Amino acid sequence: MRAGGGAFDERWLRIYVGHKLRSDPVFPTAFELLRTSRHPLIDLGCGVGLLAFYLRERNYPNSIRRHRLRRAQDHPGQICREQALPEPFFTEQDLGDLFTGCGDIVISDLLHYLSPNDQVRLLENVGTQLALGGRLIIRDCPNDGNARFWLTHLAERFAQSTTWNVRTPLHFPPRDRIMAAFNPAEFSRMIEPLWGKTLFNNHLFILSVARPPHCSGLGRTQRYSKLVSPRNVARRHCG
Repeated sequence: MRAGGGAFDERWLRIYVGHKLRSDPVFPTAFELLRTSRHPLIDLGCGVGLLAFYLRERNYPNSIRRHRLRRAQDHPGQICREQALPEPFFTEQDLGDLFTGCGDIVISDLLHYLSPNDQVRLLENVGTQLALGGRLIIRDCPNDGNARFWLTHLAERFAQSTTWNVRTPLHFPPRDRIMAAFNPAEFSRMIEPLWGKTLFNNHLFILSVARPPHCSGLGRTQRYSKLVSPRNVARRHCG
């Protein structure tokens, strides 16, 4: 894989991108979870566009809609060049607001930049926009109150003071706030640690709309599912 290549303008940013793509486990993990999907991807809080860039480098074929937090600071060369990511849909918005679309959804390192109320609104919204059979992938640091959490919090505060990271109060959500928006009778739910070789408290939350019993391909999340009728699923979720 190119370490950023010509997709980013400035040398220091290309160095950062190369290191990030090689060291952060969220990129290969997201690819493995999404590689067989036929749904479009909605990337919420896309930042500089690294996930879309990584997926395209690995020949991910589906369309990608990128939404960036409006409060994110602009920097020359911060956004991956459009010729590297030819999708026509890119928008900036307050991600506490409702958005439209249907498909697989990724929310990576975003929730802690939102107020608790906006976190709840966003999570409730994405629950209605997740495609039947699609996946919602959330990577964030839950507020577990342990040493890993406090190291993550300290590192984020440091990054806010030295880089373009969003300068806003931090609200790392507890696990129960993340999961409360997803009724276990309607969603399969799984939480896994995803801190790689770091000392941080990053976790992966993997959710999908429960399928009717005759459907196959539920994979390893099946043991977490409580199945509901297809009529109830279709009424609430896009299909």
